[in-house]
Amino acid sequence: MSDDAQGPAAGPPTSLTVVDRVAHVVIERPAKRNALTMAMLERLRDHAGAVADAIAAGDVRAVVVSGSGTHFSAGLDLTDLAALATSVPDEDAIARVQEVFTAFEELDAPVLAAIDGVCLGGGLQLALACHLRAVTSRASLGVLEPRWGLVPDLGASWRLPRLVGQGRATELLVSARRVDAAEALHLGLAELTLDGDDARTAAHAVAARWAAGPEVLRALPRLVRDAAGSGRAAALAAEARLQRRILAGDDVGEAFRAAMEGREPHFGGAGG
Repeated sequence: MSDDAQGPAAGPPTSLTVVDRVAHVVIERPAKRNALTMAMLERLRDHAGAVADAIAAGDVRAVVVSGSGTHFSAGLDLTDLAALATSVPDEDAIARVQEVFTAFEELDAPVLAAIDGVCLGGGLQLALACHLRAVTSRASLGVLEPRWGLVPDLGASWRLPRLVGQGRATELLVSARRVDAAEALHLGLAELTLDGDDARTAAHAVAARWAAGPEVLRALPRLVRDAAGSGRAAALAAEARLQRRILAGDDVGEAFRAAMEGREPHFGGAGG
């Protein structure tokens, strides 16, 4: 959330397009710094489902989540948040919103949050659910819910410590302070930088390289995520199973042929 994330949504609240096998999910509310309404969250759920289907069909191989204009998202809309003071949602209602964010995390292709301008509260929690985060020099990130006396209940307590460590996560939550791009990169809150004035275009260039890469790139985010909750034996077994599946396909052979022939590889994806 943010101090000015309020007012009804105007125009198309979100959009989904596919270019170069990269799915672009865009929050389309620039006049309100892309503050998220409940209706917009439902749209994001639909987009995540559509992207999952496109990945399964082979039409999408990477995903970029961004905001329209010069901001990622100021967070949840204050109009919707104000309703919480008069009507406490039940656990199922909260879980339904949490599932929107988890749906992006569960996609079987690299998901990159392209962060320009503010990325606050629920906006940051959406970025945390992406597999990677890239920031422009103008980025400002923060978990602001505690300023309003609220729990950041869309996954921050689980995802944030896995990125920055327990102590740093606790400090960011308790202080509810903003960090700039340089500190976000230093803390591990972001992994990549985006140059230029157009964050989405810069992020597309990164994601398009992933989309043109071998099938293993689509499998690695889930492998890493699952390993974080597994013991060593289970993680090693998962690596072995994935390796056998990848070796059954054509990508490894194409990579070696291309290296020997002095050309760029042309990957078609691994077999099942």
